[in-house]
Amino acid sequence: MLKKTIAVVLGLCLAGSSVFAKSSKKSGKKVTLNVMYKEVTGYTPWLEQAKTQFEAANPDVTVKLLCLPSTEADYNTKTALTLQTDNSVDVMVTDSFLVASLVGSDCLAPLDVSNWADWKTQYPESIRASQTIGGKVYAVPYTTDTRGLYYNAKTLAKAGIKTPWEPKSWTDILDAVKKLHAAGVPYPIWMNGSKAQGEGTSMQTFEMLLSGTNDWLYENGKWVTKSKGFTDSLKFIQSLRDMGIYSNMDLATMLDANGWQVLPEKFAKGSDVGILLDGVWKAADWINALGADKVQDVIKVVPMPNQNGTGNTSMSGGWTLAVSKLSSHKDIALRFVELAVNRENMVFFTTKGGDMTVRSDVGSDPRYTQLNYYRTAMTPYIAWTHFRPAVDGYPSVSIEIQTAVESVISGQKTAAEAADVYSTNVRKIAGKGNYIEK
Repeated sequence: MLKKTIAVVLGLCLAGSSVFAKSSKKSGKKVTLNVMYKEVTGYTPWLEQAKTQFEAANPDVTVKLLCLPSTEADYNTKTALTLQTDNSVDVMVTDSFLVASLVGSDCLAPLDVSNWADWKTQYPESIRASQTIGGKVYAVPYTTDTRGLYYNAKTLAKAGIKTPWEPKSWTDILDAVKKLHAAGVPYPIWMNGSKAQGEGTSMQTFEMLLSGTNDWLYENGKWVTKSKGFTDSLKFIQSLRDMGIYSNMDLATMLDANGWQVLPEKFAKGSDVGILLDGVWKAADWINALGADKVQDVIKVVPMPNQNGTGNTSMSGGWTLAVSKLSSHKDIALRFVELAVNRENMVFFTTKGGDMTVRSDVGSDPRYTQLNYYRTAMTPYIAWTHFRPAVDGYPSVSIEIQTAVESVISGQKTAAEAADVYSTNVRKIAGKGNYIEK
């Protein structure tokens, strides 16, 4: 679905060039700046506030907000369809994952942030790098997410595991899993692990492992079809299988596409799950299940450690503000973006919608930190986070990752066998000259 969406977006960007070109003439001194965004909690109040501020500071500019009611899944397609007929869009809310492909199709304008001090002082290197292509910045992130290890402190304590639990390596995780299994916990560790769970298996599970090794999926413009890190990541999953920690029924529940629905009962309220590898958004389930006043005593969160104790890792996505390549008001559009994402507006936005900030100063602001214990705890994970390869072949490669993980956790293949199948299939996806083996 994502591959199809990207193709539609990029095709329409290119097809719509002549339409945009016709709109570049200014009708007068008064400038209208059109900002397109998706309908999500907190977005309209935030952008309306930025609009009011910008118009007050720039009397000759009228900011028009264009809201597209849509789900996250089809927002990019609707954006593309709108761009095909609307020749006045200047600023776009854009999925960070699509920025590189949009740049490759010449849809987005490079942003001159050289005179914007906040870019270097308030945005961590990982965030800046994610939107820098060929040495140029093409989008400004305003929200993101991170992933880590949640654990039920009461369940770990009953298994004789000292809390606070602070794993420093994969070995520490496996040691805790063994103790939880010995204590009779049905799910010592819960993680996505099937094709039915789609990108959750790729991003929340496998890439959280692989990013903690010395290897990655895509390096120097080529797919990595074979590496020690890839096989080691599957070996971690095989270790769980070899321990026999899941009954067939329990494994089927965990790998079901709707398995997440039982977690509030099994993990937060009950004692069936010891450790959970997942994202910051899951915290809402624990808060709803236990109440804000009790949840922190039961559910804790820690960073996912790298393989051999060399630090931590995480995976992130998020959303950005970008400027259309064919906007006739690029400089004004950039000034609007800078204002919209300043400290005060980002405090306002993150307190309205509950999103995770990308700004360092907002991340330490009491107005941000006091609202959600888990969001506050996981915001620093941005410093060591990673992003998925933003290239067209990724959706197909992701399916191969899901297939490999499922085949190992279900006992159909060993880690080495699954890695070999992955290598063969991704070589075909990448094509000759577009992959490397390490």
